[in-house]
Amino acid sequence: MLRVLNLGAGVQSTTLYLWAVDKQLAVDVAIFADTGDEPQAVYRHLEFLGTLGGPRIEIVKRSEVSLGDQLAQGIDGEGGRHISLPTFLTHTEGVASGMAQRRCTSEYKIVPIHRRIREIVGLAPYQRTSQPLATQIFGLSFDEPRRVINAKTRMQSMPWSLAEFPLFDEYMTRDDCVTYLKQRLPGHEVPRSACVYCPFHNDAEWARVKESPVDWERALQVDRLLRDPASVCNHHLTTPQYLHRSCLPLDQIEFKPKPPDRQGRIDFSTMDCEGMCGL
Repeated sequence: MLRVLNLGAGVQSTTLYLWAVDKQLAVDVAIFADTGDEPQAVYRHLEFLGTLGGPRIEIVKRSEVSLGDQLAQGIDGEGGRHISLPTFLTHTEGVASGMAQRRCTSEYKIVPIHRRIREIVGLAPYQRTSQPLATQIFGLSFDEPRRVINAKTRMQSMPWSLAEFPLFDEYMTRDDCVTYLKQRLPGHEVPRSACVYCPFHNDAEWARVKESPVDWERALQVDRLLRDPASVCNHHLTTPQYLHRSCLPLDQIEFKPKPPDRQGRIDFSTMDCEGMCGL
């Protein structure tokens, strides 16, 4: 039975990877799905994890072209209709009226990981089996019960794979993981894995993106693209798209992070990434 850690490269999944390094958790391979537009800090963190002598880390991609570039080209990872981001839509600038459909998590995170696992265990595309051949290990903590339920529900359609939730089973919360990482990796900051232009960023996360010139410029490029009348990503849309919930251009926003005890948190009850982003 292949044991795979779904490595989001964030706080929770990094905790599990370190458990594997310390032989507290059996892991054969850790798989990270790269959209091509992760923060620079995430790529550096992955390189760091690779030096710890733990399970091998594989980086998989839906396409060699980044999610943002495919959005600009009007295609998805398979060359079909472009992927959609969960952008904020508005009829009046500054007032959100809804959100666009989210397909990025499934298409660029879940699908590439599942394809790679099936390749490793020898399942051909579309081949069916009722025998579990792999166990997927999720970095979902005790304070994320809805995400655990979502993951379990999704896994019911995949009899070839079992699901395991070590943090949840050990009653560990995200804050517990933060405390553990401070002790296990003193002086090393573990970033949150999410595209630099993810609409689910809170203001603290947007402020962190802005601290990196490379990440910030990429976020601005995609933000402008979303409202370019000539862009194919606006085809058939009658309302403008924005990355920030204020429905204002990113370069016009003064980000106002919440107090330190609430920074870096996402309201998973309304806008979780199906247990794959930001772990």
